[in-house]
Amino acid sequence: MTEISRRELLVGAPLLPVALAQPQPNWAIEAALLTDRVQTLFWDPRSAMYRAPVHGPETVPSGPAHDRGYVLWPSIEMFHALVEAELCRPGRWRDQIAAVYDGLEKYRHPPAHAYNAWLDFPGNVDRYYDDNAILVRLLVKATRATGDPRYRARARDVLENFVRRGWDPSGEPGGMLWGVDPSRQGTSDRVACSTSMTALAALELAGAGVDVARNVEWAEALMDWLVKRLLDTDGLVMDGLVPPDYSVRRVKWTYNTGLAIQAHVLLWRRTRRRERLELARTMGEAAIRRTGSLYDGLVRDPERNFWWDSSFFTAYLADGLTELWRVTRDARLRAETLRNAAFAYQYVRDPSDNLYFRNWRLWRIDRPRWELWRRRTGIDHPLEPDEDERGRSPDNMRRPVGERPVVKSLLSNAGATRLLWIVSRL
Repeated sequence: MTEISRRELLVGAPLLPVALAQPQPNWAIEAALLTDRVQTLFWDPRSAMYRAPVHGPETVPSGPAHDRGYVLWPSIEMFHALVEAELCRPGRWRDQIAAVYDGLEKYRHPPAHAYNAWLDFPGNVDRYYDDNAILVRLLVKATRATGDPRYRARARDVLENFVRRGWDPSGEPGGMLWGVDPSRQGTSDRVACSTSMTALAALELAGAGVDVARNVEWAEALMDWLVKRLLDTDGLVMDGLVPPDYSVRRVKWTYNTGLAIQAHVLLWRRTRRRERLELARTMGEAAIRRTGSLYDGLVRDPERNFWWDSSFFTAYLADGLTELWRVTRDARLRAETLRNAAFAYQYVRDPSDNLYFRNWRLWRIDRPRWELWRRRTGIDHPLEPDEDERGRSPDNMRRPVGERPVVKSLLSNAGATRLLWIVSRL
């Protein structure tokens, strides 16, 4: 992206052109560069974990060895990015995958056959079914990428002895639980992310020849429940059911629809049941409708509108649309995925360090991005700084959100890394 002076960003200047910068980057080169950049910045080989340079979102204050360490979620998202990278360039990141896998052991609670949200210690029961389902899926992929069978063995153990316990087959309300710690808000919710991620994990193991019939049957039951309870009339997936009455939480994150698209495509590949592909098509159509809920609702011009969500969620939508495109060859799916990736590269990427912000809604980041967004869209909307874009040291937390320094997080850059690898295959 060419630099734009502060004077050119003044409100009232002509709108920026609709077209994104051309030509688009070499996505594979950019993906490899970002993979190495994120590993260098965030991986700490001494403590064998991902740690931030300064306190920020998803980090935990701890003892000297683990202070500013990341919780499990961003750590496994970057592990996922490494696996994607290795699948594209075999041999390049094999050793790093092994190092991160070994480092994740400090999060694992062996008696539960599961990984905690933070380091394992006596009494820690803060475990989540979506985190562990993600790990199952990517551990199977790690075996495919590296040939190391220990990853698949761990995946099978986690799925059979932990993840299956989160499934409610009753239909009343049914679905997958989010977590297990009753003291944590939301752990009893029945959520789309756990449901679709578990279906994908079961299908990944089935693809590796593990309990094929049983895992495919379970994946079908999971996705049937999701369609019945969480698929809205607009073709997008709602977030979950909330106790005590299990009312629907209607927010529509990009990743929930992306995960569901991918699960239905993989089920179609397995079963050849036409309704699976039709459901994926319906959701895919809804996901690229620029007036729909997955786009910034403030922007009315479809040519200037892009997905509204965060970097770590949009990668899942890109993944689902790419899988659907491989089956249908619908050029619109490919074009819209590339269009949104180009937006991220040009506007969500910070050219000063080539790292990515969290928000695709530029008016949630900082004043320069907000002014750029106003010029791009012509919309007069106030800056609403997101506290998750900012540092969280004790000194920073005493300041208003807009005055805290912007920091780059592992989670946002892991998602961006995955997005770049996904579109490099289009």
